[in-house]
Amino acid sequence: MISILKKPTFLLFFLGNITSLIGFGFNLIAVSWLVLSETGSEFALGKIMASATAPGLIISFFTGYIIDKTNRKWLMVFLDVFRIITITSFLIFLQYNDFRLIYLYPVVFFMGIGNSLFWSTSQAFTQEIVSEKEYFDANKLLSASYQIGSILGAGIGGFIVHYYSPFAALWINVLTYLLSAIFISFAPFKKKVKKESSKNIINSLFKGVKYLKERVDITVMSTTTILSDVAIWGALSVLTISISIEIFDKGSWGYGVLDGMYGVGAFLSIIIVGHLTDNFSRRSVLQGCYLLGFISLHFSSIMPNIFLASLFFFILGININASRVITRTILMENINNKIMGRVQTVLGIYSRIMVVTSSLVTGYIIENYSIDSAVFFTCMHYFIAFLGISLVGKVWIKSREYLYGN
Repeated sequence: MISILKKPTFLLFFLGNITSLIGFGFNLIAVSWLVLSETGSEFALGKIMASATAPGLIISFFTGYIIDKTNRKWLMVFLDVFRIITITSFLIFLQYNDFRLIYLYPVVFFMGIGNSLFWSTSQAFTQEIVSEKEYFDANKLLSASYQIGSILGAGIGGFIVHYYSPFAALWINVLTYLLSAIFISFAPFKKKVKKESSKNIINSLFKGVKYLKERVDITVMSTTTILSDVAIWGALSVLTISISIEIFDKGSWGYGVLDGMYGVGAFLSIIIVGHLTDNFSRRSVLQGCYLLGFISLHFSSIMPNIFLASLFFFILGININASRVITRTILMENINNKIMGRVQTVLGIYSRIMVVTSSLVTGYIIENYSIDSAVFFTCMHYFIAFLGISLVGKVWIKSREYLYGN
């Protein structure tokens, strides 16, 4: 795994990705706190989170085409600059105007476009700069960057918001995107010229659909296990801060503790996941991860204090991130790089529809029913992922190549 970091291109991309994700952690907690302090409404927070995801859904129709037709390195640099301009414009605007919730909607809309395209591009770029035998290690390191971002962004961001202000956290967010752009811009990379070319975006999208129709096993696995990520970006984006406030009365710093401990567990998972897949089938590991995800999230909400709850978020992080590393590796192994962007487009559309739905439903449940009901709703994301991986392993013979091997 360390040998990949000796490659200048991957190392600089890795550092850029980490700093970008640290910034996202600051952004997430700052926006969450602005909404709840202004409205006190979890459903309003759900609508903001849905608004941040919705533009990603719209641009998803073009994502694969854009990724496959542009230089992925410079696209990520452009997206860092785009996000810098978006946040800086918002902060300068607030120097002359009092904050109102309505001002946040265009900000999260444009940030949603930037985030969505950046994350999709980073995954496709990873596949382009490493060899097939390095996919698993590359995914572990890429996943590590997400977790370092979660630990530092949410953990430190929670304290910045608590002791200073959400606006201070957003200025730090601007700095992280600047550093990300610098790192990635210095990564040595030349785009490979591809002879194959889709004539238009619709044809490009249909190629992704065609592949998924031909590989029903990959389709079922993807559409069910994606719900594990949907829980993180959808339901838990509303639920985590609500657990901190409503169950433990700890505010933004409590959110930082919970999300930070999730990140620590997820970071540790990159060390553990290789040992697990060396000794057990991928199917068994994935089933265990999703069941433990269900159990740990449930127990986190019934603990007597936030520190015990954070231990279960730590366990949640280990299991859910380990499953993410495995499923992304399976996709890279089974989807040719030439059409990866197209397939990501189709899966991205589905994923963002589910994230929007998940965040809205979670906020509505908390506000109109109870936080316990919202916890159960979120737990079901992991149970459906468990059922999906169990079904694929039983029904499709071809799945034995990637689920029962290592």
